[in-house]
Amino acid sequence: MRRLLTSALLIAAVFACHALALQIPFLGDRLDSSGSHTRTATAFKLRHVFHHGIGTNATLHRRLDVPESHAFETGTSEFYLSSVSKIVTRLSQRDPDFMESYLAYRRRPNSIKITDFDWIHERVRTPNISDPETLGTLARMTADAYVAVPASNDWVDVGAPYNETAGFGWDDKGVRGHVFADDDNKTVVVAIKGTSSTLFDSDGDTVVNDKINDNMLFSCCCARISYIWTTVCDCYQKSYTCSQTCLEDALYAEDKYYNGLLDIYRNTTSLYPTATIWLTGHSLGGSMAALLGRTYGVPTVAFEAPPERLAAQRLHLPFPPVPANESTIWHFGNTADPIFMGVCNGPSSACWVGGYAMETQCHSGLECIYDTVKDKKWHVSVSSHRIRAVIDMITAYNSTPPCVERSDCQDCFDWEFV
Repeated sequence: MRRLLTSALLIAAVFACHALALQIPFLGDRLDSSGSHTRTATAFKLRHVFHHGIGTNATLHRRLDVPESHAFETGTSEFYLSSVSKIVTRLSQRDPDFMESYLAYRRRPNSIKITDFDWIHERVRTPNISDPETLGTLARMTADAYVAVPASNDWVDVGAPYNETAGFGWDDKGVRGHVFADDDNKTVVVAIKGTSSTLFDSDGDTVVNDKINDNMLFSCCCARISYIWTTVCDCYQKSYTCSQTCLEDALYAEDKYYNGLLDIYRNTTSLYPTATIWLTGHSLGGSMAALLGRTYGVPTVAFEAPPERLAAQRLHLPFPPVPANESTIWHFGNTADPIFMGVCNGPSSACWVGGYAMETQCHSGLECIYDTVKDKKWHVSVSSHRIRAVIDMITAYNSTPPCVERSDCQDCFDWEFV
């Protein structure tokens, strides 16, 4: 009897030590209702702003280091986010050199689709999307990407040597990323700027290029809506027929935002090589964040992003072989936003009138939809697409919506891509 008791105590001790060892990475955390380890809120500060040129300025890539004293329009200098521990499936090799080589290979004519990627399962910290405060804070961080930082001439070249001697600052054309980090540099959040447009009450210096990228990413074929539209690429062949290879090359061109974002990611990971990276963005910025997140297997929270699954497929981005509910790309939106819902199209729509060919309907990852039409009596309008409306929406709810895959979705079914 004594031997059995001793054995039982030894087994209990082993299990206790094992349990303690499992808890070590989560010291200071708490369990949420689902049993996941949730870390209490951590403070993040804006550290840098990256700006990548496009078109003739495609080699221009500069960084502005933001002073500690910088405060936002709200008067705060810190953002607080909570996180959860989650198993993420992503490529074992995903450094920028490898991924850019893979993308270049897939754009070659007659390249073979690679299906035997080496996938790994890693436990990483992700944003706690079930926490309304964290979600609202991420939305405010994306709003910051629209706002100019204090005027400065202290931009640092981080790209190829550039010969331009004229002043460079906030008002130049290109794609922008705001980089936030916690005090220990363990977690970094990159917020991608979204579309500036008078259509969304956010006119700015990037309007023209934002619109070109919108029409490239979210149309079926170069914004070829009718013969009276100005197309953004030359891939149209004939009625409802478009060149697939041409579209793929056009998306990856130096004068488009995706290519610039790859450089922003490369330089961010160079500054913070051991940090966990999160991405976020609103509107076009949300879709770009989702494409970048899928490229590198990075947790991403997008707000009111136009559907980007077709663009991800055209770029040949890797989709992990896991059930959709395990995705770490979350698209938050509301039923009153026709752009997010994929219905801002047709001659009577505001997008059509504004010259935006928003034809896609399918998001990659998970959709997390607030039913503001039913719950809050919002009218369907592009005004529900604005980042201010997003922040108000999150504040108006006591919880976050469920995140699910939209399995019955098909883009551009009436087009043939050859």
